[in-house]
Amino acid sequence: MSEAIFRGVSGRLHRFTVHRPDAHFASAPAVYCFARPGPGGRGWTPLFLSRTGDLSKRLAAHEQWPEAQLLGATHILVCDHDERDAREYVESDLAQALKPVMNGPFFEAELVQAAEGAGVRLVWAA
Repeated sequence: MSEAIFRGVSGRLHRFTVHRPDAHFASAPAVYCFARPGPGGRGWTPLFLSRTGDLSKRLAAHEQWPEAQLLGATHILVCDHDERDAREYVESDLAQALKPVMNGPFFEAELVQAAEGAGVRLVWAA
């Protein structure tokens, strides 16, 4: 089993194990991502990043896996974390740093740019 290590926006490193999509996943909490091989076959490019309290149940029929495959996903990367706060931190840290395409825009400026490109103006209400 191989590994992938990603640096979050905080500078912290997060270690993932690399699995084929047909692997048996434990009923354990984790952060996971759908990934394709990186440029030149080196490393991994995360396409979708999320967290779950039960990896086996969540990945049994994930609604976004088919879209990820269309974008070239070949593997599922898993970072085990028992604590919910730790999973939330890792997901947020990496989402901001890696900006997986399937997770969409992350910051208000990106939302405005995306909307302006589509000819739509976003209005925020509190």
